[in-house]
Amino acid sequence: MAPRFRTLILLAIGLILAPAAVRAQGDWQQRVLAKVQNGTVLAVDEKGRILFSHQADKAFVPASTLKVPTALAALAILGENYRYKTDFFLDGSGNLYVKGYGDPFLISEELALIAAQLKAKGLKSVNNMVLDGSYFGPDVQVPGLAGSLNPYDAYNGALLANFNTINIVKSGGEVRSAEEQTPMTEITRLLAAKAPNGKSRINVATHEREAALYPGYLLKEFLAQQGVAVTGSIALGSVSPNAKPFLSYASSKSMRQVLEAALKYSQNLIMNQLALTMGAAKFGAPASLAKAKKALADFLSQEVGLRDFNVEEGSGISRKNHITALEMDKVLVKFFPYYQLLPVKNGMWVKTGTLSGVSGLVGYFQSKSHGWVRFTIILNQASNQRDEIAQLLFENLQ
Repeated sequence: MAPRFRTLILLAIGLILAPAAVRAQGDWQQRVLAKVQNGTVLAVDEKGRILFSHQADKAFVPASTLKVPTALAALAILGENYRYKTDFFLDGSGNLYVKGYGDPFLISEELALIAAQLKAKGLKSVNNMVLDGSYFGPDVQVPGLAGSLNPYDAYNGALLANFNTINIVKSGGEVRSAEEQTPMTEITRLLAAKAPNGKSRINVATHEREAALYPGYLLKEFLAQQGVAVTGSIALGSVSPNAKPFLSYASSKSMRQVLEAALKYSQNLIMNQLALTMGAAKFGAPASLAKAKKALADFLSQEVGLRDFNVEEGSGISRKNHITALEMDKVLVKFFPYYQLLPVKNGMWVKTGTLSGVSGLVGYFQSKSHGWVRFTIILNQASNQRDEIAQLLFENLQ
């Protein structure tokens, strides 16, 4: 067959097949649009070229996808090597003062390390223990919390333990800790009295006094394991001017480690602890929700260039938060060096967002034709179609 004749045949075949190819491309796009009753979808390649866009300039409630902007702000304002601290002071009467600065990972494993370091520094006994949570002011509680017993409804504070939750197993009148690393305390037994039989997690924050005292009672048990007895009371108060610094404990977890856990488990308390800490770092103690909001808003507008957005807190639990897909994409551009902090799902690095009537998915995937693709899916509708939409983008933008 002559080359010229072969070319004409191939061209004719191409013209015949072209409409089918166009229809095929349009089919998947129409399938995406059919899943969006009220929401936005945006996909952009690594060169900034828009691959798919629907209502990208309209603001929607982002739910927990807001954790990505908050994480980006924390990495910039506090630094990726930032470590929370907890300070300990002793006075001449053997009283131990514990001052917290908002460490969200003051968990049992960390308190065990603290007790060991206090013993190694020479602490032999404690008279009274005084807990100082003054680094956070009274106005730190986040709008959107429902006051339930769920861990995601736990309240924030400068000094809290185990995410303000207690995990127990109750059988008849007998109660034990459901976590091998967490000892029983007087407060655990008190709150477990009304718990049902079986395994349950109690949100200590719904019991204000017990929540504030719980870190001290847990520390008391870990000190006892080190042979250091607390013989007096455990109370709330301020560090005495007569007390001298004894130990400044730096958390074992860096900012990157804190964020990786918070993004993986979508932990609201951690993200708002970070937001409050950013507010105090930028505008001075005590931390407040107003300072946290300003720190986030200033960073996102001044450093990331966002215009059409609103943040009420740092976790996404408030329905007053809103952002457009175009603005979220600006965040994803800046967050890309840290994309591996996001969980992997179906070959994509993503952060989910879920509230009643709200579902979202933002993140990245690799494409053979387009390199790294950034995408934003935010749906404010009863039907949660985020995974199906993401899969359509992933399969058809290769």
